[in-house]
Amino acid sequence: MAGVNSLGIGSGVLTSDLLDKLRAADDASIIKPLENKITLANQKDDAYTLLSSLMTTFKSSTTALDGDNLYLNRAVTGNTDAVTVTAESGSDVQSFNITNVNKAEKDVWNSIAQDSTTTAIPTLGAGILTIHIDGEDFEIPYTASSSLDNIKTSINEIAGEKVTASVLQVGDSSYELVITSDNLNKAMTFTDDGITTKLATALGLDDVAYNIQPAKAATFNLNGIGITRSTNDISDLINGVTIKLNQNQAVDDSASVNIAQNDTAISSEISIFVQNFNSLITNLQDMTRSDRESGSVGIFNGESFVKSISRDIISLVAQIDINGASLVDYGIDIDRYGVMSLDSSIFNAKFSEDPQAMELAFSGNSTTDGIFTKLNTKMENYMGYNKLMTNFSNQLSSSKENLTSQYDRQKATLDDRYAIMAKRFTAYDAMISRLNSQFSSLQMMIDAEANANNN
Repeated sequence: MAGVNSLGIGSGVLTSDLLDKLRAADDASIIKPLENKITLANQKDDAYTLLSSLMTTFKSSTTALDGDNLYLNRAVTGNTDAVTVTAESGSDVQSFNITNVNKAEKDVWNSIAQDSTTTAIPTLGAGILTIHIDGEDFEIPYTASSSLDNIKTSINEIAGEKVTASVLQVGDSSYELVITSDNLNKAMTFTDDGITTKLATALGLDDVAYNIQPAKAATFNLNGIGITRSTNDISDLINGVTIKLNQNQAVDDSASVNIAQNDTAISSEISIFVQNFNSLITNLQDMTRSDRESGSVGIFNGESFVKSISRDIISLVAQIDINGASLVDYGIDIDRYGVMSLDSSIFNAKFSEDPQAMELAFSGNSTTDGIFTKLNTKMENYMGYNKLMTNFSNQLSSSKENLTSQYDRQKATLDDRYAIMAKRFTAYDAMISRLNSQFSSLQMMIDAEANANNN
């Protein structure tokens, strides 16, 4: 031990090596068991972190399969190049045909070609071009020196809330003014009060031949009924359903649209549930195992709370509801080792046969709890603030704190004990050294007296 290296000089018995051996024996019987317990407590902390993560992941599956959103999700089939249909969550499950699609169009006019965009339009006099659209009039003034660029700018500044004007180069030194309505199905007309050559005449805006795309409403047939709208995105026809017209439909074309529960989303969530279940149960089995042959023991083998988790979950998964339905009916089974499997063919066939019955069995309704409703309720009892998992975590933390405190106290006690013993050994060794010295002197005197007597 440090500080007692000279021990034993006097006695040869009370040595530092003796103190080290005594301390090692006390450490082995008192300190080492506490260190082992603290190491185990740290391992339990790590195992709890894993368990909590697995429980959280598994609960996300039970929540999804219990909630309404999954079953209200809709899948749409039958869309074509001409028609795209989308359905909001919870919209009615239904089928319909769409034929004779003609898109709504914007009104587009182009002008007589001009040689320049910046020079005056030939033979033009002064006046006002009036654009009539959507119940409003926009007066565009011009003069004999007005160019295509001047007219374009004036239209955009004055009528820009309803129309857009642009200049398009259609050939070498050939330019046209293009005027487009900003909204579908809104036709434009033009009047002009020019006193000589009018701008409308110079640009051809008084000739319908230059109306290259007349404004029109969208028309189509829904199950044979004629529908007209001023937009290509129709959301006021079927509740929760939007019909988007992408292009005009050939006479003999049709879109046969089907809106149904999203079986892909439900099937995918079931697959994720099976994976999460197996991950949780497998790890729970490892954490609580006790193999007598190998002597292998799980980290939570002695924790009844952890052992009860797998029992509770498997019990709920394997139950049969009041209507006689169980997960086995949907191809979800558990073998004798606690491993869950999914037979997708059985699940898909059962889903196709009666989606509403499956939803009732899984999620329940206002009067009946489904299988996943019960599972989710059980998981809510485990997870969350002041729930079973939190209480267990607090117990682990408290136990670890007690062990650490006990370790610190025992170590401090032994440190004090051996500090005192070292001082005592030093004092005892000094006393023995003095006695040995005195005895040596006495022995010399005795030996000298004996020799004198012999002579």
